[in-house]
Amino acid sequence: MDDNQRMWEDRYASGASSPDGAQPHPEVAAVLDRAAGERAGGPPTALDLGAGTGRHTLALAASGYDPTAVDFSPSAARTITGALAERGLPGRALVADLRTWTPEQEQSSGPDAVPPLFDLIVAVYFQHDLSLLRRAAEWLVPGGRLLWITHAPGSVEGPPPTVPRPTLQETVAVLEGKGLDLVRAEQVRTTDTALDVVLEAVQPH
Repeated sequence: MDDNQRMWEDRYASGASSPDGAQPHPEVAAVLDRAAGERAGGPPTALDLGAGTGRHTLALAASGYDPTAVDFSPSAARTITGALAERGLPGRALVADLRTWTPEQEQSSGPDAVPPLFDLIVAVYFQHDLSLLRRAAEWLVPGGRLLWITHAPGSVEGPPPTVPRPTLQETVAVLEGKGLDLVRAEQVRTTDTALDVVLEAVQPH
C-alpha cells in the first residue's frame, strides 16, 4: 500500500465513519430512482468501484441490484460483507487495487462469481488518474450505465493538492472512441463547498 491507501485502511480498520456519510451520493440516488422503473427480468448486476465501507453497495443491493464492491482495503471489504449479511442482501466485496484490477481477474463460480459485464457501474470519489474510467467503459452490458463522480479542481471539499483532480474536459476525453452515449457531463455543486465532476454514459444496445 502507498501512504494514501494506508491512511484509508487505518481509518476503516479503526471503525471510523466515512467522511462522506452513510447515505449514497445524491447523483447515485437519482440514478437508482430513475432505474427503478426500467428494470425487467432477473436482478441486474452492479459494480461499485472504490466502495469504501459500502454506502453505495448497500443502496444498490436494497434497490434490487446484485452488487460487486471493489476496494483495496481489507477492512472496508469486511465491513461491506458484514453489512450485506446483516441485512440479508445479495452482493460481494473484493479486495483489489483498482489501478490495475479488471473483472476478468476473478475466476470464481457460483453465487459469489463476478460477472464480466454490468448493468450499472458507479465510481464515486476515486481520486486517481483516469485509467480506471477508460477500463470501466468496457465493462457494460448493452444498455448498461456508467456513473463517474470525482471532486472537481475548484471544490473546497476533497483530497489534498497532491491527489489528482481531473477536470471535466479531461474526464470526457477519456471516453472518446469507447462507443458510449454521453448522457451527462457537467460540474455539479452538491453543497456550498462541494463541487463535483459528474459523468453519466450508456452503452448502446
